[in-house]
Amino acid sequence: MEKNYSGLKFFSLLWGILYMVTGLVQVFKGVGILPSSFLSSSMLPAELAGGLVLVVIGAVFLVATFEFSNNSFEGSAYTYVGILLCLVFGALYLLSMVADLINAYILGMEGYEKWTFIDSFKPALYLGILSGFVYAFWKKRFSPANQGGF
Repeated sequence: MEKNYSGLKFFSLLWGILYMVTGLVQVFKGVGILPSSFLSSSMLPAELAGGLVLVVIGAVFLVATFEFSNNSFEGSAYTYVGILLCLVFGALYLLSMVADLINAYILGMEGYEKWTFIDSFKPALYLGILSGFVYAFWKKRFSPANQGGF
């Protein structure tokens, strides 16, 4: 039985481009190729390590798209790994935001006097949240291939 992977292929391509572009903008701002005022500095901060993480996640999704283009079922495995990476790094950035919140409002740590939620609302966090919504909406479609997934 031949499976139709067109929906998963489109999702992988879209997420690959989204993560790759966002990560490259962060990396280019981090190394000074783009000015720090390029786009919104609070939503796309100059962050080399965070940008490289997004580039790697985007590459996983783009490899999935390449595998789907070669009619390989392994593209779905790359897509699942990409989604897992999105959720893991989104959760890590969420925990970082919670730690900053505790430092700013509960402990009153020095250096956090002017901290706001926007300061910790980084691309890995909001892209991870978006990925979580996509996963929750398509949860049954991401099931193994023999159970009627993509």
